Amino acid sequence: MTPKLSITIVNFNQKYFPRMCVESLRQSKVDFEYEIIFVDNNSTDESITYLEKAEKQNLIKLIKSPKNLGFGRANNLGAKNAKGKYILIMNNDITVEKDLLQKMVDYMESHHEIGILAPKLVYHSGHVQDSCRRIMKFSDLIAKRTPLKFLPYFRRRCDNYLMRDFDHDKTQEVDLLVGAFLLMPKKVFDEAGGFDERYFLFMEDFDLCRKVWAKGYKVVYFPEVEAIHYHKRLSGGSILGQLTKKVFWIHVSSAFKYFWKWKR
Repeated sequence: MTPKLSITIVNFNQKYFPRMCVESLRQSKVDFEYEIIFVDNNSTDESITYLEKAEKQNLIKLIKSPKNLGFGRANNLGAKNAKGKYILIMNNDITVEKDLLQKMVDYMESHHEIGILAPKLVYHSGHVQDSCRRIMKFSDLIAKRTPLKFLPYFRRRCDNYLMRDFDHDKTQEVDLLVGAFLLMPKKVFDEAGGFDERYFLFMEDFDLCRKVWAKGYKVVYFPEVEAIHYHKRLSGGSILGQLTKKVFWIHVSSAFKYFWKWKR
């Protein structure tokens, strides 16, 4: 039977998270067929051992890349193999409520104007993740990661773009959503061209939201369901400490590409 939902998940040396994620998804109560597609970016830890075993047990479909493709390109590869009417782009450090998939797909089925739908994300500590953004300027990102954020003007700018005034209990349209958990009609994903593969990591989610808006669809935050995100910040620490991290410079590179692309 053709699945109604295809869940694409990228893995790169995530240890025990893939098992946790799959076990959570397999407990979902749904009235439709779904498939779980993992794209592994050439992992070398125990996560690939689990994924190979899960594939043999027909719990997942596994696509193994001989190199690290990055987030967007790997998800595009997963999407090319997806058969569902809807595609869910999901991080593997997330667990879901048993009725989350059903409620989100049902909402999509009755709201054809929506191009991207995302749930409330909650850290395992219980704190709500600020997973929505307003369109920002390059200076806002710089301020967020430097002492500039303590100056009144830049603090107001950061508060605005991070939506510190946002009601996380209200379903509403937003400008941008972080890419940890995004449900889309597959045709919308394809119309938008999927993820822009020029981004190796970071900013590709915001870019996708803007492309979906440009196609005339809505981007909607849907807090009627929650997902637990076992997320570790990649951008914390002092500015001097960040400058020594490869991931920081990947973020900077993606930011330049994003703002050059959307400067118009």
